[in-house]
Amino acid sequence: EGSSAGAQSSAEASSVAPSDESPVVYVLTGQSNMEGQTRYDQDSGSKSKGGESSDSSEEGEKIPLLKEAMTTLSADPNNEVDPADYDLLAGEGIANVRTSYYGCGYGEIYTPSNIHASNKETPINGKFENTKVGMGSADDRMGPELGAAYRLSKRIGNKKVYFIKAGISGSGFAQSGEDKINWNVEKEENLYVNHLKPYTENCLRLIEEEAGVKPTIRGFLWMQGESDSDENKIPVYAERMNALLDKFKEDFKGYARNGDKETISFIDALIYDDDDTSWGKENSVALNQVKLDNAAAHDNYYCINTSCKFEGGMALKVGSPGGDSMHYCTESSFRLGMAYANVILENNLL
Repeated sequence: EGSSAGAQSSAEASSVAPSDESPVVYVLTGQSNMEGQTRYDQDSGSKSKGGESSDSSEEGEKIPLLKEAMTTLSADPNNEVDPADYDLLAGEGIANVRTSYYGCGYGEIYTPSNIHASNKETPINGKFENTKVGMGSADDRMGPELGAAYRLSKRIGNKKVYFIKAGISGSGFAQSGEDKINWNVEKEENLYVNHLKPYTENCLRLIEEEAGVKPTIRGFLWMQGESDSDENKIPVYAERMNALLDKFKEDFKGYARNGDKETISFIDALIYDDDDTSWGKENSVALNQVKLDNAAAHDNYYCINTSCKFEGGMALKVGSPGGDSMHYCTESSFRLGMAYANVILENNLL
């Protein structure tokens, strides 16, 4: 699903360089639509498709919204979706794509008890599990990691892939309040220094312990921009985004293929831009154009066209079923993940 517009450490757990046999790592980060505010199921009697209550389930049962979405997607054979795989995604998970997840709401990042993470005791230390539902903002939520893992699992054979996921809901480059809850690396304290960097370092060590070989970072997957869609923030968005990415690539170049930090790809995605967007339709379109232009200007940068406005866009939707006025519905969240995977597969980023 979707199209891409390509244009594109000091932290080392081992002295042995990554090789082609190394497990592949992607870092997934951004704000709430990366963290995953989307429901994969829903209580019977709750609002479902079309805003009407479902009468297809008995009281107390769950409506499997993800299975419904997978059934819809399976109508197109190009999607390679089998609704029967829902039981795997809602059960033991995808074994050859492992995820460590870490996320919370804006302003809650310094309260560990509010962080929904695979490592329940010390979230920032990380912990890898088979990729499955429940790795979003709560046990009943999902993010794009699920669709990405599902698509990759069909294509990678015996290759091992790891997702290091850290989504901070509501985060941006110029939020009000303290500097340390911003992504802006020009500030002395920021989310990268205080959270993403140490979390990534810890996760990389866990991967090496589990796999027995040093992993290779192949991509930085980003889903963010809603908090920076103000007209005063849009002109500096690309500059701030690139500064964050450059800092990450420099710090983790020891995990890049052949030690070349430029082999770490950047895969961006457009924000929701239909007329009912909560952050303003004109501003959403303007920020999305910045994202597309930024990808076109750099090697190994990619931007997934999820737009409802731009030609060829995937027209991803927020709202019911599974989402709300700011967050992707179940089908769109899954399609977004598959679109990330498509960029990886189509551009040989494994």
